[in-house]
This record gives sequence, C-alpha cells and structure tokens, in this order.
Amino acid sequence: MSTSTIFITTKASTNVVAEPRRTKKVVFKPERPRWVTLVLLIVILGLVQMIRKLALKSADSSGVMEIVKVESFVKIPANKMQVQAEFLKKKIESEVGREVNHRFHKLSEMLEKKLGELGAVEFLSKEDLDKIIDDLMNVKGADNGDMEVTLDDIIMTTRDMLLKEIQRLGRRHDSSLRRN
Repeated sequence: MSTSTIFITTKASTNVVAEPRRTKKVVFKPERPRWVTLVLLIVILGLVQMIRKLALKSADSSGVMEIVKVESFVKIPANKMQVQAEFLKKKIESEVGREVNHRFHKLSEMLEKKLGELGAVEFLSKEDLDKIIDDLMNVKGADNGDMEVTLDDIIMTTRDMLLKEIQRLGRRHDSSLRRN
C-alpha cells in the first residue's frame, strides 16, 4: 500500500498534514433467500425435537423399570413398619389404659373417703344460722343504723356464741360432777 500525504492550507495554520482514511475492504457475501434460512431453521428444530424424544423414550423405559424396583423395595419395609406401628399402638393403649384405670380407682377411693368425712361433719342448721344473723343484726342495730354486715362481724358474733355455749356446757359439766 502506498501512503500519500496531503497538505492542506488554512488561514490559521500554514501546513497541516492530513493522512488518508484507512478503510477495510468489504467483502460482500451473496445473501441467501429468506425461505432457505427458514427451511434450515425448521429442519434443525425438527432434528432437535426427534433427538429429544428418543432420549426421553429411552429414559422413560429404563426409568419406569427403576421406579418399579424402588417401589417394590420400599413396599416391603413399609408394610412391616405399619404392622409394627399398629402393634406398638395397641400395646401403648393397653398400658395407658391400665394406668388410667388404676389412677381412676385410686381417685375414686379417695373421693369416697373425703365424702364420708364430709358427711360425718355436722353443719350449722338453718335455725342456728338465723340465730347468728339475728344476734348480729341486734348488735349492729344497737351500735348504729348501718345494716351492712361484714365477714369480720360474723366471725366475732360466732366467736361470742361459741364462748357462751362453752361456758354453758362447762357449768353443766360442773353441776353433773357435783351431783356424783
């Protein structure tokens, strides 16, 4: 290639050197018609699809056989585990049932005992309770016009009644001892 130098003169500068442009040589390929490109693309896609189907078909037949083998291999231990699980369930139910039954009998015996003790205790009769309330109202009415009764008032009145009853029984006992 030969290079030539061109001198350009302008008003501002007297000598400016400009090199010629270097361009690539463009080689034009003959363009294929679009229908040929389209046909080649369809043929390539068809081949890919055929290869894929063949690969899946061979994998399916061997895969199905392996799945059947694995299922049979897993089925036997699964059945054995199910039988063992049912046996353990029955055993646990029987042991738990015995324990619950034993505790139930223990609790029912204790409850019967407590109910027997409760039946042996004498409670205040309605008349005794009415007497306590009347005495309480008389004491409260004498002190002030307030008719509100608190638990402390009931306890104090009951204590006074018990002391009177103990003194009465003590006098009675003294008189019976004097007679004898």
